[in-house]
Amino acid sequence: MGEQETKNEDMASDAKRTDAKRTDATLIDAKARKLGLIRWVQVAYMVFALFSLWLFDKVATIAWGMFAEPDSNVVTLGAAVVAAALTLHLYRHEKINRLTHDVVGELSKVTWPSRDETTNSTVVVIITSIIAALILGGFDAVWSAITDLIYKV
Repeated sequence: MGEQETKNEDMASDAKRTDAKRTDATLIDAKARKLGLIRWVQVAYMVFALFSLWLFDKVATIAWGMFAEPDSNVVTLGAAVVAAALTLHLYRHEKINRLTHDVVGELSKVTWPSRDETTNSTVVVIITSIIAALILGGFDAVWSAITDLIYKV
């Protein structure tokens, strides 16, 4: 009996270690997914910063150009400071940051179509568009012929 109990304890111990490893792996996967989501949030803020820099640079150049010849270095530096400040403010704003994380989290749940599904759907749309164009063209030709008969053109 002692030998059987030892085997049972060893099996229970192995099962606990396996469960612990699975739990650790699950936590690591969850952290990796979380890090992946955070990475995409940060990429979104960087894209916003670059777009803001471009936009503010163009607007400031046009506005300054109305009064004098703009100094492109000063305009770009000012636009960079404003874009960085705005992006940092939005990143630190609790509601906006939470919204950004929620949007990225929801997008991560989306099942995107494969290349084959996208190709097949595109072919279906093109064929349907051609058929619809032919039907509408036929209706237009018939209606044009009828109105020509009525107005005797």
